[in-house]
Amino acid sequence: MTNMKDVVELVFHPTPSIERLYLELTNRCNLSCEMCYRQKWQEPLGDMSKEMLNSIADEATQFPDLKEVILGGIGEPTIAYNFRQAIELFSSRYEVTVTTNGTTLDTELIDFLVSHKVARIVLSIDTTDVDTFDTIRHQNIQGILESTRYIAEQRPQGGPEIVWEFVVMKNTLPFLVETVRQAGLLGVTRIFVSHVIPMREEMISETLYGPTKSTEVDKFFQAALIAGLTRGVEVVLPKSEITTERYCKFIETQSAVVRWDGHVSSCYRFLHSYPEYVFGRYKQIEAHSFGSLQEKSLLEIWTSLEFMRYRYNVLHSEYASCPDCKWVEGCDMVLRSDMDCLGHAPSCGDCLWGRGISVCP
Repeated sequence: MTNMKDVVELVFHPTPSIERLYLELTNRCNLSCEMCYRQKWQEPLGDMSKEMLNSIADEATQFPDLKEVILGGIGEPTIAYNFRQAIELFSSRYEVTVTTNGTTLDTELIDFLVSHKVARIVLSIDTTDVDTFDTIRHQNIQGILESTRYIAEQRPQGGPEIVWEFVVMKNTLPFLVETVRQAGLLGVTRIFVSHVIPMREEMISETLYGPTKSTEVDKFFQAALIAGLTRGVEVVLPKSEITTERYCKFIETQSAVVRWDGHVSSCYRFLHSYPEYVFGRYKQIEAHSFGSLQEKSLLEIWTSLEFMRYRYNVLHSEYASCPDCKWVEGCDMVLRSDMDCLGHAPSCGDCLWGRGISVCP
């Protein structure tokens, strides 16, 4: 019998096709949020060097389809030493998105971002309830709400789009609809709602996805969607159950992610090493780098056979599907992310972002 591998040849064409570039200016943060990766981190902290940032800005010109630069990662970009340098380097050539916890956004910094025509500011707002927000982020919400209002007031002068990110858990779900209402009053255009992925065992009880939980959660989601429609806020909701469809926003939008030290990854999930719990099952995520900008150019890394083959496999869902596999409870390969049972590395088989349960930025 003829093997299809003998009659089909897969040919990769190296192309400078990056459309979105994520830059982690720092992995430091000024907060210690309850659901954050860094609760279980054991990594050195640092900021991207000015030399590397300048080099990336120069290399970006080799990618004719590059439209957007996102300043984010698993740190707070606005506290990076080179944050303003990054804005000045990229804002005149590309759409710049800043993802932030909002605590540093005073009027002076907002005016700076507006004057450099930043396209959008994405703020982490898990609830507008003062006590709950303080419990989660150990911070007062009022200053962030005032910053949101001030940003919206700059819109007639070409101010940025305002986006909120809402991590839905048991203790935040009751405040979702009111948060959407507040968003409409403050000039927010979109809210991304994302299920929590526990990094600590004690956070498992906060999850709201799975077949036994989705019915009650969907009632809140429908109410939030209606509240958004009546107030001009687009509410982007996650799935609450595993379905057949798999979709990776990073791959579909031709994105690359550069860590603060120059390592290039495919997505946020593989940017750092940390534990996670997938439907209560422990898993160790290992950072995966396709190359370092200290050794190779971004173009060389992007067009390497390893990176191109990986993107092809993810784009065509040619990787294992772990959560709904009948062998998952007895499989050792689901304990780590370095390879799946089909030989693909790194393993995306357990990725809840790819399933739409957690929503990518």
